[in-house]
Amino acid sequence: MPNQIQLKDAEQDQEIALLKHRVEELEEGGVDELRQRVRKLERTVWGASAVVAAVVSLLGLAIAANSKVIEDDKVGVFTDQIRQYELEKERTPAKFVIDRALLEWLKWEQ
Repeated sequence: MPNQIQLKDAEQDQEIALLKHRVEELEEGGVDELRQRVRKLERTVWGASAVVAAVVSLLGLAIAANSKVIEDDKVGVFTDQIRQYELEKERTPAKFVIDRALLEWLKWEQ
């Protein structure tokens, strides 16, 4: 029985030594590896953001190049045209006004 205890202690000591060795390796190489992975990820994110920024900029330039410029003197004319259209849309045609007036006058005469 004491022999089995000593064997078990020896096995546990070997496992402890092995685990200590692995922890030391991870502390030395694991941190460097982790830093390299983070740097690589940062480069990837920076690259992707640069591509997105370039695409948005090019799209904005393309839209700006295709747009029309409204000059200051044309803005007033355009506003007047809108007002005129709205007035014409609400205005009753002269023929209908005259016809109604004649009908009312005929009714009034009777």
